[in-house]
Amino acid sequence: MKADMELRDLILEIFQEKGDVTIAGMVRELESRGVKHHRLTVTGYLHALADTGFLEVRSVPPAKLFTLKTTPKRSLYSVVGDCSRRISSSDTRAMELTVGTLEHILDRPVFLSEITEAGFSRIGHLRQLGRKEGSEAIKRLEQCGVPVREGEPLFRARELSQDDMDHLMGEALLDAMDALGERPREVKQTSLTLEQFG
Repeated sequence: MKADMELRDLILEIFQEKGDVTIAGMVRELESRGVKHHRLTVTGYLHALADTGFLEVRSVPPAKLFTLKTTPKRSLYSVVGDCSRRISSSDTRAMELTVGTLEHILDRPVFLSEITEAGFSRIGHLRQLGRKEGSEAIKRLEQCGVPVREGEPLFRARELSQDDMDHLMGEALLDAMDALGERPREVKQTSLTLEQFG
């Protein structure tokens, strides 16, 4: 299992066991299971899981309390991220495939928070837009009415084949059909003998 999926699964497992958990409580639980992450990393990850619909968050001063949702909301980002992890040989490749496919679908570079929403906590070998290229992209997005995430870096995939994107899109379509209970059944062809026609 890949590192990001393992962390996500571990966090969700902790929520299933413990119920409501604060950020500090999650850091302690992860450490007790041999997983050490900085508090800010865990905070970002919990907020990303809340943004993608896996968790609910409420303020209980002085802390924030996170709770597992029973039916997580799936977004374009999470569907593409899940499908790319399923068909890729490595997490790095899955992230490239996710970002490249999102670029193709959205027809623009991808924000860091969108990569996080797809389930990735590291950016790996993605190409981050430089200051000039990023500000030009932001201007174009604003002109098109796309909500801009202030101060957030934009990324592009380095290389991606059309076949890889087509494979991912096929997987995403099958996921959507599964969710609706409309996935086509496998048809088995049987051979008939002349005696069966007699």
